[in-house]
Amino acid sequence: MRIKPNNKIAGNIASLSLLQIANYLIPIIVIPFIARSLGVEMIGKVSFAQNIIQYFTIVITFGFDYSATRQIAIHKENHEKVKEIFWSVIVTKIMLLILMFLVFLIISLFYGKIQEDMPLYLCLFMVNIGFTFFPVWFFQGIEEMKSMAIINFLIKLFGTGLSVFFISSPDDYLIFAIMPSISYAVFGLYAFIHVIRKYDLQHSKVSKNSIIEQTELSFPIFLNSFFTTFYTIANLTILGNFDNITNAVLGYYSGAHKIIMCVLMVTSMPIHIAIFPSISRKFAESKKDGIHYLKQMAKYIIVASIVISLLSYLFSPLMVKILLGKEFLPAIPLLKLFSCLPFLVITASLCTVQGLYGLGFQKYAPYVGLIVGVICIMLNLYLIPLYGMYGAAISWIISQAIEILISGSIVYIKSKQL
Repeated sequence: MRIKPNNKIAGNIASLSLLQIANYLIPIIVIPFIARSLGVEMIGKVSFAQNIIQYFTIVITFGFDYSATRQIAIHKENHEKVKEIFWSVIVTKIMLLILMFLVFLIISLFYGKIQEDMPLYLCLFMVNIGFTFFPVWFFQGIEEMKSMAIINFLIKLFGTGLSVFFISSPDDYLIFAIMPSISYAVFGLYAFIHVIRKYDLQHSKVSKNSIIEQTELSFPIFLNSFFTTFYTIANLTILGNFDNITNAVLGYYSGAHKIIMCVLMVTSMPIHIAIFPSISRKFAESKKDGIHYLKQMAKYIIVASIVISLLSYLFSPLMVKILLGKEFLPAIPLLKLFSCLPFLVITASLCTVQGLYGLGFQKYAPYVGLIVGVICIMLNLYLIPLYGMYGAAISWIISQAIEILISGSIVYIKSKQL
């Protein structure tokens, strides 16, 4: 039987896409102003600091966006179980937030780049308050994407959109850093309180066993997410730690990276957020049905990702000129390189997140991530001294391709054994 995307999934994708377009339309509108006000060097400096803070964010989110989403989706008709999952995840994330702040303070004592501009890094670290309390995974699990996307829209509106009124020169870089952090923290707490009231999730005692259960379920996904995100962001980290790489070079890389990430967030995120709960349920019912459903969905999604990549390549010069300005023209060849990423990232997610997790082979995901992560580091260390920022881009692209090859092979072999 031929399976087509059902109306709810199509509706979720449509509403998420429209809201995500609005969500990222604000930064896209703001980017030209910010790029011209802060300049390429300050953009590079702030982007590198944001890159460092991302490592702490990965640990705090701990893969719950997938593991808790799956648990909520499976048990959403069981209110008591949903309540138990909700509070176990929240308590765990609060503990991780405290732990990561202590680790951040310790690292700051030894890492010169943080010491040089501690206020900048503290402003950026505040965003993790929002990541701790904003229950994205809960909205995804109950398939209420619209509410989640609206709150994200408000975060961007107040955090990024209002920046144009306060930033006029490179000296205002701290304002640029702190406004999104405050916005994410405020609206993250609002979303937290909102779901408690709307879905009757008043606090109840959280057992140690429940926290351990959710942590164990999420740990393989966390490891894979860490390694996957690592080889996405490690390129800038390694690039920025070479002595001959200036803030201007970091600015060019960051400018092209911001544009391609906007493309990815507007396209790949709505697709995978919308289909993940339904695929999780299909695999929970029957692994054969889950594989069949995944194959049918992949036909639509991969074709769409190829179109997105082609359009990204064709419009790369125009996007850099309009969004970043003449100062960032050296970023055009880099953005052309990045244009293959929509296809690679979307396909990799289908193989790993939808395929491996759906089949129940999460245990393989960390090994895949570790292998790809090690290869990514080696590629960066070899290619950056030779090709600079282009070496970092090529490392990311090759890493994504290797993830598809390994994860896709595992999914194919295991599905044939069903």
